[in-house]
Parts: sequence; structure tokens; C-alpha cells
Amino acid sequence: MRPSRLFFAVITMFWVLYLALLALVVTYAPQGGVKLAGLTLFESAGLVEAMIAAMTAIGLSSTAQSILLGLVGGLNFAAAGLTLFAMMFCVLGEAAERRDAQPLAEGAAVCVAAASALIMLTGFAGGHAGVLMVLELAAFGGLGLVVLAIGQAGADDRQSPVDEEQDSLLDDVIADHAATHAAFSAQLASLSQREQRT
Repeated sequence: MRPSRLFFAVITMFWVLYLALLALVVTYAPQGGVKLAGLTLFESAGLVEAMIAAMTAIGLSSTAQSILLGLVGGLNFAAAGLTLFAMMFCVLGEAAERRDAQPLAEGAAVCVAAASALIMLTGFAGGHAGVLMVLELAAFGGLGLVVLAIGQAGADDRQSPVDEEQDSLLDDVIADHAATHAAFSAQLASLSQREQRT
């Protein structure tokens, strides 16, 4: 059974916001947060402490740590953007646009898989597997379900060759009927003009 477009939009927007917040946490929490409209956001580095400890245990410099965290954040931002476009194509688009939504969702899943791989490699190599790894793997699982839902919607949109042949036959019948009706109307108009002349 195919879910409604509104349900799909709400679920997909949840994953977009989740990925965007995950990217903001990875980007700003190690720097002590960011001030926005008088509020201090992402001040605690609790979610990324294990990742930082693992990178330190490996022996990465602070510059390399910043680059790695920036790469993870960038991959999450890219995944959020691709998921947003996939949602718009699937919810607001016609059949052709809905078919284009699946590669976008698959691209988002690939970005999250790459970010998860970076976090897992660093965490396992440094001996610190933390909350960030769990959150990233949850995002990967959620996007996997989104890809499956878009694929199911695309499969429902595709018609079988028999259905396409029946649609073609119906179009031919309608065109023949319209042509016959137009010819009859032209003959009737011709007769009425002759009667008016006589």
C-alpha cells in the first residue's frame, strides 16, 4: 500500500531536519556553539566528545580534526539538501519527476553512508564509539527507508505494457470518434449554407 503524499512529506521533512541538525552539531559543538538571536546553540560538545577523543587517540592534529568534522558535517548537509529535493520531486511532481526523486534519495543515502563510515573508522580506530555514531547510523537507516518508499512509489507509477497498449487503443477510439463527429458537423454546416442560399 502506498503512503499518502502528506504522510511521506512529513516523514521526509523529519529526516531533512534531523540531518541538518546533525550537521550543525558536528560543525559548531566542537567550537563551543554558535550565538543566534541572543541564544547560544550547540554549546555542549557531549555528542561529539567520543569522536574528538578518538581523533586525539589516533594522533590527528587539531587542523585534521577540524577537517574531518567539517567533512562529516558537509556530507550531512548535502544529504539533507538531496533529501529535501527528493521529497519535493516525489510529493509535488508528476510521474516523470517522481522517477527522478529516487536517484536524489539514493545520493543522500550515499552521503550519509560516507559520513557514517568516517565516524565508524575513526571511532573504532581510536577506541571510542560514541553517541554520534549511533545518530549517524540511525540517519542512514531512515534514509534507507525513504529510498525504499520512493522506489515503491515509482514502481506504482510505472504502467505495464498491457496497460499502455490499452491506453493507446482508447486514445485511437477517441480520436476516431472526434474525427467522425467533426466530419458530420462539417457536412451539416455545408447543408445549412446551401439551404440558406436557395
